[in-house]
Order: sequence, then structure tokens, then C-alpha cells
Amino acid sequence: MEYLKDHAVEIIQWLWPPLAEQLDYVINAEAHLEALRRAAEEIKCKRKGIQRDDIDGPLKKRRKLTHQAARWIDDSIKIEKEVDSINSEFKHKPMFLNGLCTNYLYHYKLGKRAVRILIDVKDLKKKAPLGEVISSPSRPTVVEKQGSLPPGQRTSEQTLEEIWRCLGDEESRIICVYGMGGIGKTTLMKAINNRLVGTQDFDIVLWVTVSKEFNTEKIQKEIGYQLNLVFHDSEQKRDKLFAALKNMKYMLILDDLWCYFNLEEAGIPLPNGQNRCKIVITTRFIQVVNAMEADKHIGVKTLTSEESWNLFCDKAGDVARLPGIKSLAEEVTKECGGLPLAIITVGRAMRRKDKKELWLDAVRSLRGSAPEIPGMGPNVFHSLKLTYEHLEDDKHKRCFLYCALFPEDYNIRIQELVRFWTIEGYIDNVKSLEDASNKGHTIIERIKEACLLEDGQPKDTYVKMYGLICDLAISIASSSQEESKFLVRTCAKLKVPPREEMWEEMERISLMSNEIEDLPIRPNCPKLVSLFLRKNTQLKIIPSSFFELMPKLRILDLSYTAIESLPMSLSLLVNLRALILKYCTSLVGLPPFEQLKELQFVDLSCSAISNLPEGFGNLVKLKQLDLSNLDCLVSIPRNLLSRLSCLEELRLLKTYVSWGVAADPQVMSEASLGEVATLTCLSTFDITIPNIDCLEHDMFYRQWPRFKNFAIHVGCNWVFDHLSCDNSVRIHQCDHFPHGIKVMIKHAEGLGFAACSGLTRVSQVAGDSKNLRQLQVYRFNGMDCIIDWREVGEGALQQLEWLYLDGLPDLETLFKGEVPQGSLRNLRSIEVSYCEKLRCLFSSSVAEHLDGLQELTVRSCDEMVEIVEGYTLPDNLFPQLRRLRLERLYKLTRIVSSTASAATNLQEMEVFRCPLLKKLPLWNSIQKIKGESDWWAGLEWEDENTKSLFQQKFHQWTLPR
Repeated sequence: MEYLKDHAVEIIQWLWPPLAEQLDYVINAEAHLEALRRAAEEIKCKRKGIQRDDIDGPLKKRRKLTHQAARWIDDSIKIEKEVDSINSEFKHKPMFLNGLCTNYLYHYKLGKRAVRILIDVKDLKKKAPLGEVISSPSRPTVVEKQGSLPPGQRTSEQTLEEIWRCLGDEESRIICVYGMGGIGKTTLMKAINNRLVGTQDFDIVLWVTVSKEFNTEKIQKEIGYQLNLVFHDSEQKRDKLFAALKNMKYMLILDDLWCYFNLEEAGIPLPNGQNRCKIVITTRFIQVVNAMEADKHIGVKTLTSEESWNLFCDKAGDVARLPGIKSLAEEVTKECGGLPLAIITVGRAMRRKDKKELWLDAVRSLRGSAPEIPGMGPNVFHSLKLTYEHLEDDKHKRCFLYCALFPEDYNIRIQELVRFWTIEGYIDNVKSLEDASNKGHTIIERIKEACLLEDGQPKDTYVKMYGLICDLAISIASSSQEESKFLVRTCAKLKVPPREEMWEEMERISLMSNEIEDLPIRPNCPKLVSLFLRKNTQLKIIPSSFFELMPKLRILDLSYTAIESLPMSLSLLVNLRALILKYCTSLVGLPPFEQLKELQFVDLSCSAISNLPEGFGNLVKLKQLDLSNLDCLVSIPRNLLSRLSCLEELRLLKTYVSWGVAADPQVMSEASLGEVATLTCLSTFDITIPNIDCLEHDMFYRQWPRFKNFAIHVGCNWVFDHLSCDNSVRIHQCDHFPHGIKVMIKHAEGLGFAACSGLTRVSQVAGDSKNLRQLQVYRFNGMDCIIDWREVGEGALQQLEWLYLDGLPDLETLFKGEVPQGSLRNLRSIEVSYCEKLRCLFSSSVAEHLDGLQELTVRSCDEMVEIVEGYTLPDNLFPQLRRLRLERLYKLTRIVSSTASAATNLQEMEVFRCPLLKKLPLWNSIQKIKGESDWWAGLEWEDENTKSLFQQKFHQWTLPR
């Protein structure tokens, strides 16, 4: 009995723990659920904290949760759903006897689930990510700015560090940097901008130069451009900007703000503690600081005497320290008032000036009376005017002042500016427009060297005058008794012009880029020489008597206006030299030109005129005529062009005039191209020739050796163009090629064919071309070879740099015959697409001549088997090749023999849909190989070490969506 008792106790002790555990599920079910709720709430709070650090919208591509944090959030969401489910089940648990008795079996199941889930919750809590939960973003978008702080300027460096500290201060959200013009605000912000390059402080840094002529739409467009946004209307601009910026941690630099700017109306979200954005404004006015409600304002101080002297000596050179000069140089430096722009400008003006008299005069000039420009401060203009006065002569000064007729920060086309200078008489002693252009460029360089003009974009085509300098020029030109009087109101949003009495004494008036709708009826302008009304897009009507009292007018610019016609009083402008009507898209008619015999420059491009005005043939002094892009002009009267004997530039590009044939009596009313042959002064010639047959009998091509610049489009409208060089011939939809075409090509630098037939080789028409640098052949049926060297003259085709072939279904080889020594050495880029019969791109004999090839692209050539033919190849092929692209070459098995030494400097290779290409040459120089993952996985390697080495350089090809 005692034995049974002992065993019964053991059995009970063995059974009780698991039994007690099961009973606990029933008895303490509610307690377990409450513990689960508290633990789940802690997990939920942790998850929301992490997700607040995540960023949606435009920054998904650059900032996101770490993989660990993302996985933890997914797990927490799953558990939260389970907890919600069990709570709901407990709340609606079934009861017995109409709710009088608990369903213990259901309690048991819920209590057991709650304990199991609680264990998972505690485990998940232990795995919660610590530290950084947002993955490091890729390099932020910061465009580096040219320029830096001069060394040794402690004052500027201290200001720079103060601005930098504000960027790290959460309470400093809108920061204003203020000071007078020329004190160095922009330079400081460029240094701040460049310090941010390579950091991750902001998702994007936006830079907008506002300038004096404030325009909200311009600011929106500039920000949109930097964000890659496309706008269609002003409402969309605001909404799109807000949508793009609202989730970004951006920094916006508004450089040179002159007045209050409503950020929210423009679509710019205000910085706050949550988005941690920053807006930094530079301005000349403390009123702007207050209006913008800046959290922090930083005044830029002038340089100390020591800093000023060191900077001046750096710019003026050793001459400033010479005995007898040094004391005067110190006086000059003192007069600059510690302004960096003034010191730099004056220092450069005095560089290598070793005569004491010049320094004495400089001191006198700087102490002279200051021009009165509101808000600019006298010191700035004292200094800048010295630079103006040190221009070489009165001619350079007049040319400088003339630039003030254009809006500040406006891209001024150099060719146009020089043309105006020539008409004004500032450029003289020249025999041709080319000579005038060369002399004009020289003057521009002199003015740029004095820091009074800056490069525009692109710098070889445009210049610009910054606001401070433009104000100086306007001040001088408007008030000087020695210079002609200017009336300049550009970009002022004028709806009505200045009062008539203001016009009377003026010699030059510029009202560009306004909203003027009506002009004075009969302004009295006895001295007026130049009148610029460009870009008044609301201007539709010129009063009939408007030109009656402008006897000296030489330049009239009405381009980009909505005028439909010009009044008869235009005929009274007997001294008119230039008439600019480009982009007057509503202009359909012109009055007679019989009396306008002094005209030298006429631009009617992109207008709606259908006929040239009466008396146009009387313009015997005309030097430049632009009739390009005239959709409505269908013919030119016969013998009109031949009467324009002084013509040096003729532009008829994209104007589809019906040209007559000289020997055809049926078209005696139409001008023929043969008339061009009579224009012995012509040096620039752009034209579209719709019908190639008009070249058969005309001999205008004999002029070609005399042309300095030309662009010829033969056939229908050219729509597919990669040519970028001057002196080009483009031939579209032609099936035969008369001798005149061959003469054009002989002198061309760029040659393009599109949708043509009738040739089997380009060398048939280009075999004598010694200037050809670019060749494009697009959609040409029947062409089996590009160049047969047996058809190429001595020294021809040796300048070829760029070759583009696309859509040549019959092409079997690029080159035939033995390549002459020196040919193809300059070829830098080759692109070949959709040449279905081409099996091999180069023979070994051709490949060894391609020493200069840098880029090679081959795509969609269905029969292409190999790039370079043969197994035995010369060493060191393609030594300059940097980039190789191979796309959709389904039969390609080899690039080059694996035994050959080739492309030793290749840096980048892209392969797409080349399934049979199983081996790659072992190019150790390569930095990046881009391709499909399946293709890469199927490549064959010499050994695992080689595979591992190249694996590091592989990037998977991702097709754009």
C-alpha cells in the first residue's frame, strides 16, 4: 500500500506542472491578454518612431529604411494584426446558458495563443534595430560652383563659418545674408554650396539667381529644371513644386533677392522642424531680410585694411609695392572701401601700370562724385567706374555702355551685339562682316578682361552683364553729358511706355521684355538712333504715324512681338540700317521698302510673311538677310537676289521656296539658284532646297570655295540629325545626285543622308572631300559599302572624326580596298545600327588604322557575328577606345580574338541581348561592365580568380520604365 502511495505522489508530481500550465491558460487568460496588449503597444510605438524617419515621395530613390529595419517593421505589423485578432475574438467570445456560463474550452485556446504570441513579441522587442534605421542616401544633388574665397580673408572666413553653423541650427530655417553690392555675398554662398558637395546633409541643394528683375515664374522654372519637372501652366508650377519638395530635406539658395518673395504662393514649402529644410537668401537690402521673416540674418562685413591690401596686391601684382607707387596704391585700396568686388576690379585695372601719373589719376577718379543709383552705395560705383574709365578708348567705352540696352543677366548673342556695334559706327575700318565680327570679338575680350562683361551660356556664343555692372552702365549712359542719352526700362512689367517727353532727348531707347500694349501716336525723337521693343508680346499695333519724327533711326528691333503689320510711316526711316522682325509670328505684310535704301541687316525669320515687300530689290547696301523658317513664303521674284550685290550672309534654312530653273521659260517669275552665283560678296549661305533638280543647270555651286560658312538642306524637311559641325550638307529623300551636290560635299565638314537611294557607296560622291569630319547615313537603301578607298582621292577623308550609320539594310561592309596611310586615324566615334547584312564590323587591316577610336556602339545588326574579323590580329588594336556598347546582336559570338592585344584602355562596356557572346576579352583596364544577369551568369571564364575579379565590375542592366 505504501508502495502505491509513493508512486501516486510521483505520478501527481510528474503530471501537475503541465496540468497547471494548461489550467493557467484558462484561469489567467485575461491577464495574459493584458500583458500581450501592453507588449504589443510598445512594439507599435517603436515601429511608428522608425517610420517617421522614413521618407515617402520623390526621395524613395535616394533615402529608405535599412534592410534590417524594414524586415523588423514587416514582422511587427504581422504580430500587431495577430494581437488585434485575438483581442477581437476575446471581446466576442461565446458563452453558455445565454451568457451565464463561461466557455472554458474557448478561454483555454485564447489564453494559450496569447502566451505564445507574447513570447514572439518579447523576442521581436529584443531584435528591434538600434542606431541608424535610414540607409545612407546616395550623393545629394549639389552642383559645384566655380569660385572660392581668396586665401587670408579672415573676415570672410568668419562669416562663412557663421553661415555654416546656422545650417546646423534647427531654429535657423530661413537665413538671410545681406550687404551692399560687390561685398562678396555670392562668393560666400558658392563656398557654402561647394562645402556641401559629397555630403549627405541635404537631399538636394537648389541654387537660383534672382537678380533685380524679379519674376516668380522664372524662379519656379529654374527650381523645376533642377528637379527635372515639366510644367504646362502657372497653376501646375505651384502644385508640382510643392508635391516634389514637400517630402524633401532641401536647401534653397536665392541669390541676389531684391524684394519680398512669397514662397508658399510659388509652391515652396516653408522650412520647419519636421522637414529640416533650409532657405538661404542673399540680398542687398535689410528690408528684404525683414519681409522674408528671416530666423537668422548675417551681415557681410567689409574687409579689414590688411585684408584689402593683400587682396589688392594679389590682383594688381608687384607694381603696387614699387617705391613711389606703394603709397598711392594704398590710397587706391583705401578708396575701395573694403569691398572685394571693387578691390578685385580696380586691382586688375591697375595691373602692370607703373606710371605714377596713372596712380594719381586713379586716386582722383575714386574720390570723384558718385553715380546716384538707389540702394547701391557710392563706394561700389566709384570703384567700378574706374574700371570703365580705364577701358582702352572711347570706342570700348561706347561698346560697353551699349550692352546696358539689354536686360541684366541676359544672354546677349555676340553676333547680334557686334552687328549693332557695326551699325552704330563703333566698329570701323573693316571690309566685311567677318572682319567686323573678328574685331568685335576682340573688343568683347577686352571688356571681359576688365570684368565688365561675363561669359554667357554657351560662352562662345553669348555674353552677359551682371546686375551691378549693368546699373553702372545705365547710370553713366543716362546721365553723362559726354555720352549719348539712354532710356532703359527692361523687364519692368510695363504695360504703357514711358512718357513721350522722356523720349525727346534720347538717342537710344530700350523697352525690352515688357508687357506694353500701346505705343505713343507720334513721338518726337529727333536724336533717336536705336529703338528696342523686343519681347513685348502684347504689342499688336504700331500707330500709323509712329515713325514720322524719327529721322535718324538706324536700328529698329520689334522681334518677338505680336504685330500683324507695319505702318506706311516705316518708309520715312531713310537712315534705317537694321530691321529686326524675327519671331513676329503674326506679321503677314510689310509696307514698300523702296525708300529704305540704307538697310544693311534685315531679319524676317520665323514670321508669317508670304511675300517680300515691294522695292526689296532696291536694298543694294544689304549685307545680311535672314529669311529662314518662313512657312508662308513660297517664292522669291526672279532677279531679286542678284540685285543684292553687297549681300554677305543669306539664310533661307527651313524656308521651302520653289526655285526656278534658269533655262526653263515656264518659271521665269521665280528666282533661280543661279542668281546666287552673281553674289560675289556672299560668304555665309544657309538654305533648304526642296527640289534637287533645280541644281542640274544652275552653276551657283561655283561659289563654294568662297563660302566661309554654309548649311545646305536638300530635299524635304530634315528631321533626324546628329550632325553638330559647321559647313554641313544634309540630303533627304533623294534618288540621284547631280554634279552640284558633289561640289557641295567636297567642301563640307558635315555630311548627312536620310531616306535616300541611288548610291551604293558614299565615296561615289564624297571621294574628294578633304574637310569631312562628320558623316551620317540614315535609312539608305541599296548601299553595300560606305567607303571604297579606290574611289578616294589623295589626302581625302583623312579628317573624319565621327561616323553614324543607321538603317542600311544592304550594307555588307564599311570599307573596301586598302586603307591609305593616315586615313581613319582621326576617327573618334562610330555608331552602327540596323544594318541587317553586316556580319563583321572591321577587317583586321581596317582595325589597325583606328588608333584614335574612343567610342564604339553597335546595335540591332541581325547577322553580326564578330566585331573584328579573324584570329590572327595585329597587336594593340583600338588603343584609345574608352567605351563599347553592344545591343541586340543575337548572333554575335566574339568581339575580338582572345589572343589579340586590344582596347587596353577600355573603361566601360555595355552588353544587352547578345546571348551567344560567351567569352569576354580580359581587359584589365575596364571599370564597369553593364549587362543582363542571365547573360553574365552564362559567361565562360579561364578560372575562378578571373571571374571573381570581373564580378566586382559587373552592373546589372535595368531597362528604363
